[in-house]
Amino acid sequence: MKPGRIVLDARCVRRTPGGVVAYTEALIAYLPALLPDAAIILLRHQDAPYPLSRASNVAHWNLNGDPNGVWNYFRLGHWLRARLEPDDIFHAPYRILPRNIQTKTIITIHDVMQVVCPELVFPNRFIRAFVAPYWSLAIRSSLRRADRVLAVSQHSANDTLRVDASCASRLRVTLNGKSPSFRQIERETAERATSSIVPIGQRFFLVVGGGYPNKNHVAAVSAFAKAFRDSENIWLLVVERRRPFPPELRRLVRRLQIDDRIQIRSSVEAEELIALYNRAEALVFPSLYEGFGLPVLEAMACGCPVLCSNVTSLPEVTGDAALYFKPEDKDGIANAMRQVLEDRNLRITLSERGVRRAALFNWRKMAVETIQAYREIAPWIPAPRLTP
Repeated sequence: MKPGRIVLDARCVRRTPGGVVAYTEALIAYLPALLPDAAIILLRHQDAPYPLSRASNVAHWNLNGDPNGVWNYFRLGHWLRARLEPDDIFHAPYRILPRNIQTKTIITIHDVMQVVCPELVFPNRFIRAFVAPYWSLAIRSSLRRADRVLAVSQHSANDTLRVDASCASRLRVTLNGKSPSFRQIERETAERATSSIVPIGQRFFLVVGGGYPNKNHVAAVSAFAKAFRDSENIWLLVVERRRPFPPELRRLVRRLQIDDRIQIRSSVEAEELIALYNRAEALVFPSLYEGFGLPVLEAMACGCPVLCSNVTSLPEVTGDAALYFKPEDKDGIANAMRQVLEDRNLRITLSERGVRRAALFNWRKMAVETIQAYREIAPWIPAPRLTP
């Protein structure tokens, strides 16, 4: 009998960074070597680099569209049925599983914000009234139908069970990891790499993430103004990761009249971000909701002290390696920023703890655990090859 194949929907990989993209790229990087005798097929969007993988056991199927889109949910299953064999497995790494798939299936849940707190995803209540029902339908249906459900944190697993408790026996936690490129580098090297972004010798706090309401960047900017309005030698750098910031953030920066010390950048290169983590006094991460929170893990790996919210997945990721605050407490955020700036020993302690904590998270381990989930529903898949 013809052996099955692993079909991974990798259409989210389109040159734009983000947590789901990093997760999918890690599977693309590690699965072929861990399963050298298994055939792997990647669904590739035309905007993605080609090939996504050069491994000899990887093939590509070109397909456009949004993995979370309406067509994907209602029609992709029919497209796949014409191409999949009975022993194949299909992995949807982005919350939604297409309908009418007749092979074994796996989905990855990064978060379920669209269901448990849709106001943080769709702040406009008219848009929310229109699109939130679709998301609720699609996510709940996907959780009911998937043969295995993978959650990237225990918090995401708990929220998934809030949405659909029936998936408990099929739910597995496979923690996110980090790229080895996020590392400590020499101060001089970091300054040279980012001198066009922040002048050499300038002290600054760093905020990283897309401009979604859950990221709570307005609170970070307001707290910075509270703490350092009259401190000409302290900057705040906000990196949006190629996503538009909410208009209220830019209006706030103008209203504060310290916009010369609050820099907002639409993007930075990967190596520049690593250097910025190495230079910053701290990462400020006041998120209202996270399914995991990759920037805090990246910062810790680079030895950057982390100041973050005490809610959702963030304490799970950072452990004892962060200074916490309530995300709604702007005074608390401001106090944390002042505290870490003024206390060198605290910065050193958070940095050292962060490096140790970050070492616990590994993309290869995530890929191995994902294969274990595959094997539960597809016994033909061999054990992962764990040679160094």
